[in-house]
Amino acid sequence: MIALSSPALSLMPLAEAIELVARDFKAWEIVGEGKHFLPDIEKELAGSLPSYELEMSVHSPLSDINIGSLNPRLRQAALSDVLRTVECAGRLGLNPITVHPGFLTPLAYLDREGAKSATKDSLRLIEKAGKEHGVTVALENMPDMPISMITTPKALKELLDGTELSICFDIGHAHTTHNVDAYLEMHDRFANIHIHDNDGRWDQHLPIGMGSIDFPPILRRLASYKGRYVIEARELKEAPGSQQRLKRLFSEL
Repeated sequence: MIALSSPALSLMPLAEAIELVARDFKAWEIVGEGKHFLPDIEKELAGSLPSYELEMSVHSPLSDINIGSLNPRLRQAALSDVLRTVECAGRLGLNPITVHPGFLTPLAYLDREGAKSATKDSLRLIEKAGKEHGVTVALENMPDMPISMITTPKALKELLDGTELSICFDIGHAHTTHNVDAYLEMHDRFANIHIHDNDGRWDQHLPIGMGSIDFPPILRRLASYKGRYVIEARELKEAPGSQQRLKRLFSEL
């Protein structure tokens, strides 16, 4: 199943966004922030879904959300938004939910172990909420950026250690960190896949085929994966073209 996700949709009223997605896609990963913070739209979304043949999953809030913050007040505020989103996803029956790890702040650069420990503590609470509400939680690998906490499979494994959390494998992010193959060794734990393109230098979120990612060998190694491929589009007008190119890639495997 190919899904669409875009932060641009979170700027739209729900009715407008869901109508736009349903024109070209059968699945939507809603980004739960902006006008789509799930606790604010739960009743409206529950009333709208029966009118559409649209499978739904969730990306937890990510803007200004740092579950690894060394400031306990800010970490608690971020964690609260994520936990409330998990609870709503459970009530609405939306699965899976993708979560970002913490990110590095100026203070965290001086105490990376502290930031990692804070992130692990947050993830344990998110995992617990996921189990209580019947939601699969998938932790996402991050792109090559100075603030990124997870840019290698080793770093991802360290945060997953001692949990039953799943993985959201972001192909575009892994291309910027030049370790796609190493991440693919963890494919049995993938519950979600984000797919977009870039030139390998930074996280451009280009349409599929407009960057330098060699998708066919990646998709062949993911042949046993049964979850969604989520096209993360910055420009909504480019999303249908990415979907058609991805369908063609699948047909040629």
